[in-house]
Amino acid sequence: MKYIIREGKNKDVEAVWNMGNNVSEFKTTENVVIFWPKEILKKCIDKEDILFYVVELENRIIGFSIVNLNQSLGKAEIENIYILPKYRNNRIGRKLLDVILQKLKDKNYNNVNCLADEAIGFYEHYGFTKGKSFVWMDITISDSFKR
Repeated sequence: MKYIIREGKNKDVEAVWNMGNNVSEFKTTENVVIFWPKEILKKCIDKEDILFYVVELENRIIGFSIVNLNQSLGKAEIENIYILPKYRNNRIGRKLLDVILQKLKDKNYNNVNCLADEAIGFYEHYGFTKGKSFVWMDITISDSFKR
């Protein structure tokens, strides 16, 4: 399977949004949209505080990742890594995570975290350690995220 991992571009936003918006795994609460609004995804392109990658196979986006960077703290948070189910178990997600971790090392980041529910084993394979359980809490202060 010949796929490429590359930085996301404006032309990819629609495909990424369609993928993410149809996945219940991204749902946090009943009052918040399931996935990032398109307007916010568009703002992620070519930003220094975001790593936004897509996985492309035969000119079709089959996966993506969004990583939030906090340069001041030397910390990164993996917001999303997603590969369409029919392409999983082909090491594509692992390669995507390899690309992310190498980029973070190159940029001198010291710590990477993520929220994982169904993907705990995936992250543990890479040496991520499981923290204590906690309750996700958020408040929506703009209409962009309200249902």
